[in-house]
Amino acid sequence: MNYKGIWVILFSGLLFNACKNHIIERSANDYFPTKEGNWWNYTNDDLYNPVSINITIEPPDTILQRECYPFNVSGEFHYYSKDQEGIKEYIKIIENYGGSDYTILEGFVFRLELPFVKGNRFVDSLVDSLDFFGQWIKAQYVINVLVSDYQEDEIYGEVYRVIINRYQTVITQDSTISKEEYIEEYYAPDIGMIEFKNAEGRFRLKDFHIE
Repeated sequence: MNYKGIWVILFSGLLFNACKNHIIERSANDYFPTKEGNWWNYTNDDLYNPVSINITIEPPDTILQRECYPFNVSGEFHYYSKDQEGIKEYIKIIENYGGSDYTILEGFVFRLELPFVKGNRFVDSLVDSLDFFGQWIKAQYVINVLVSDYQEDEIYGEVYRVIINRYQTVITQDSTISKEEYIEEYYAPDIGMIEFKNAEGRFRLKDFHIE
């Protein structure tokens, strides 16, 4: 074997070990802290229409026999469950008929796969129906997630950009109601979400507390 071949093998081995160590290092970090008492404050930095959003983790709860972490998002609660695969989100679709609420769909969808891997994409969904006095009401919830890239943030270092598309459909005998939502989220190690963009604008992390 010539010297050129030896150098190629050595360089490949070093590159493989560096990448492997980088993956191991990222796997050890917590990109979605879920301890009670953690909080994050975000602002859109709009001088003419400033908006702040505060997220606080409340005491754990149990939903559908699964331990959940209630995230209080400025008074609106979202429930997440964390396991070895990643983060699952509790979804519940309710419709009001005749002044009463009826649950059409309820369950957990896979929201974030951990550890993050650039280019990873997955789709999860829930489908259910309700017999409402002889008329079937059907509901579907679909989430499409892409770990877009791994980029450098001037404050928080290397972060992951995650693109999420969510679709919700409720079908009755007389109508079909559909909702679609596009979200971008940016995650930093041992901090969590440092920025997000949705229909209300782009919000940046201004202060936080991690237990």
